[in-house]
Amino acid sequence: MIKELDIITLTRDLEEYGLTKGRRGAVVHCYSDGQGFEVEFVDNSGEMSNVLTLERTDIQLERTIVQEQVIELLSYLPEDLLAEVRDFAEFLKQKQQRKVG
Repeated sequence: MIKELDIITLTRDLEEYGLTKGRRGAVVHCYSDGQGFEVEFVDNSGEMSNVLTLERTDIQLERTIVQEQVIELLSYLPEDLLAEVRDFAEFLKQKQQRKVG
């Protein structure tokens, strides 16, 4: 689930704004339907270049940021819950493999 202040990447080029697939931005507002987002992009000098209204299909969570957040959260869990998280992650991996294969 994408929420405000999440770092996202574009899933497609937005040529009319000079933004390419993979460009990072920050979510500054989430619409109540969970499908629309206001995303801020900055230029190379750090100045705000665009705030765009985008759909859920236009963006995805920045993978490395999510990985860092998960690692931080794991450090607070007791050992028994770590095993449950590992088992759940394995379940999701197998589910994804069946979906792809």
